[in-house]
Amino acid sequence: MIQSSFFKKQSGQIFLMSILVLSGIMASALFLMSIFIKDFRQSIETSESVKAFYAADAGMEWEIYNSLNPESNVEKPIMNNGTDFESQNDFDITQKIKTTGYSRRVSRGLEVNFGN
Repeated sequence: MIQSSFFKKQSGQIFLMSILVLSGIMASALFLMSIFIKDFRQSIETSESVKAFYAADAGMEWEIYNSLNPESNVEKPIMNNGTDFESQNDFDITQKIKTTGYSRRVSRGLEVNFGN
């Protein structure tokens, strides 16, 4: 009888130790996964940031051209890579043009000031 109670105590301790070890491994894996996901997201947003910047640049070129050639009335460019831009043209009043390019959830803006 003494031996059977001894084995029962040991099997309970082994179960507890295995749960603790597995919890530590799981916590470490979750920590490493959060680091890798952050790096992965950052690498995706970097390429989207470049696309958004060039969309803002295309919008700026379009606005400058229309401001310097008001009789031409060129239509807004259509982006084929899923980007878009918004612009604010105050060239006649404040001599400023602002554009913001968008690509997915990333936006980048440009501003040109022709005045003093």
